[in-house]
Amino acid sequence: MWYHYADSYRGVVIEFKCIDEVDSPWLAAVPVNYPEEKPAVYTAEGLAAILTMRHELAVKEIRKSGTYNKSPDWSHESEWRIASYKRPGETGLFSDYTFNSLEIGEIFLGPQMPQNIQSEIISLAKVYPQAKVLSASIGMSREFVFNRVVA
Repeated sequence: MWYHYADSYRGVVIEFKCIDEVDSPWLAAVPVNYPEEKPAVYTAEGLAAILTMRHELAVKEIRKSGTYNKSPDWSHESEWRIASYKRPGETGLFSDYTFNSLEIGEIFLGPQMPQNIQSEIISLAKVYPQAKVLSASIGMSREFVFNRVVA
């Protein structure tokens, strides 16, 4: 996933912890399905069934199918997702959810991340007392090797 989603190993991966006590939005995450068969919404019969549903149910089914299903080719990701609607007062095409500083677990620096960016992230991580910063490298067998960064 790092190669696809984190700028060809130059990015960062942040682990978020789901903590009940801080009412974490991450508790709403749902695992993605990787079905062998296409979900019904993508078939003529399934679409016909959706067109005859009550509006609220149809929207829910389409959203669920489109948001929480991916082809089996991506099953190695074991992805979880959160989908929400625009909240009152929000504008634009996306919104950010705040998080409690205790929710940051580990921060993984990509193996191709430039040194100046690494230094900046290490400095920013000091604000999160529970966070551990790890630097990734690629081992001889192409596996990731993680080493704790001491700031």
